[in-house]
Amino acid sequence: MAEDELLAGRVAIVTGAASGMGRVMARALAGAGAKIAGVDVDAAGLGRLAAERVLAGKFLRTVTDVSKTAECRRAVLQVMETFGALDILINCAGVSMSTAARHRDEARIKFFEADPDGWQRILAINTIGAFLMARFAAEPMIKRGWGRIIHVTTSFDTMLAAGLSAYGASKAALEASCVSFAKDLEGTGVTVNILVPGGPTDTPGFFPPGKPRPPILLDPEIMAMPVAWLASSQSDGISACRFIARDWDRSLPTAEAAARARAPAAWPALAQAASAARGHPM
Repeated sequence: MAEDELLAGRVAIVTGAASGMGRVMARALAGAGAKIAGVDVDAAGLGRLAAERVLAGKFLRTVTDVSKTAECRRAVLQVMETFGALDILINCAGVSMSTAARHRDEARIKFFEADPDGWQRILAINTIGAFLMARFAAEPMIKRGWGRIIHVTTSFDTMLAAGLSAYGASKAALEASCVSFAKDLEGTGVTVNILVPGGPTDTPGFFPPGKPRPPILLDPEIMAMPVAWLASSQSDGISACRFIARDWDRSLPTAEAAARARAPAAWPALAQAASAARGHPM
């Protein structure tokens, strides 16, 4: 099957679609043939995405705050009314720890110095927003007997890092929900998986201007090929798994590239990372 037909006839929601990895994945899914609903609070960013040629005639702009139940329900209903179906949900909407560092413009902040409302806002968007979107998207997928839910999380060492208490917790919760959701959906034809870039990524809003940045930042474009494969029927039967985009080798056949990018089970790896952080190897 040609790459531009891999997702022909499919309908996808991409949250956080206005910029960064969400924008890359929306373009990738559209390039593979899917119709796209871009979900974000950034109306202008969604407008710029809508103007891209690859999305011409198959893009729905849905300005949505994913932390709000009514808005998530409305977004899914709007997609169903516009396209008549929903097959794929990419949960990429997220905010960084700077949300809890009000007026300090810091990428990290100790939990006991964090703004309480900002700290909770991180979980409301990164974790609860992903739940709400999955909650309302699952029903039409189950009715069709096929669907894909893909959470974008982060590296395990980031989940455990100092100064990232809310951000790390929000992504660890998504890792756990992936496995739980997958079990709840067994036998429905709907799968749930994790896709991570594999390191610090050049994402708007995550590294405040003038503040230290990692010496090497991954290009968000690395998410394109693995997300298209995960969203397709080529990944049928694969659920509750974790894939690292950085490890996807474009020179390999797709099945081999996917096997190479597939990571060990989440929780043993997280426990090992925690043990190493404490200086006590397992």
